[in-house]
Amino acid sequence: MDVDKRRTVVGDSLAELQASLPNIDRIRVASVIIGVEYTGVRLSSGQVGLAYTLTSEETPNSCALTRRAGHLTELSALTLARLALSWDIRSRIVGTAALNALSQSCLSNCTDRVLVSKGNIADHLVLKGDVVTVVGNMAPMVDKLAAKAKKIYVLERTMQLRDEGTLPDTAAEEIIPQSDVVLITGTSIINGTVDRLLELSKNARELALVGPTAGILPTVLFDHGATAVATVKVTDANRVMKNISEGGGVPFANAVKLVIYRPASKAGR
Repeated sequence: MDVDKRRTVVGDSLAELQASLPNIDRIRVASVIIGVEYTGVRLSSGQVGLAYTLTSEETPNSCALTRRAGHLTELSALTLARLALSWDIRSRIVGTAALNALSQSCLSNCTDRVLVSKGNIADHLVLKGDVVTVVGNMAPMVDKLAAKAKKIYVLERTMQLRDEGTLPDTAAEEIIPQSDVVLITGTSIINGTVDRLLELSKNARELALVGPTAGILPTVLFDHGATAVATVKVTDANRVMKNISEGGGVPFANAVKLVIYRPASKAGR
């Protein structure tokens, strides 16, 4: 298959947003904050998108965004979101946050395709006897899943986040196809691994994207095989952006709520 024509989560999300938001070219960037833990993009329409500030994968050459500093709010939201296609990691972080903000604008157009519920995704997916793989060492979730699963594998890309029993993410090719349930961190959208991880998970009964960075259009993720998306919905944009600017992380107390998106066509799955 021609790699340039291969469908990707980011590419499909940009296409879906342009098709679903007739006024997308008029939506501007109101503010961009690149915090220690999270990056936030706020749009002129009020929506906020979040992305993990993935400093562990930055390189000395990740400077394309730095050269544009001070001018990002001069861009349209769509132009900023297209940075999610870049291979400069800082650009991808900001682009993903912008993509997530635009996705919030579009969700009201998807009500017939998406079921929304509240709560912790770890309470909903695993059955007794399941083999579970978690991509990204999300410790509190791992502990909760391990109490229910027959076997749990944790794959982690960043050396500093690996603990005893954690496998490198290169084990994905062998481990994920054996799994009944797969949970993938939203940061896979930033580091460009999401498409392969979704492909490897095609035989899983349940496949979820997890975390604030997974705020991309859930319908696109469903089209790529996900059965659930567990992310956050911003309820207080001012508080979230202030928290980010002061180096805060999630859950941004009293400023977001946990939401789970499921495809309406597979209700009760």
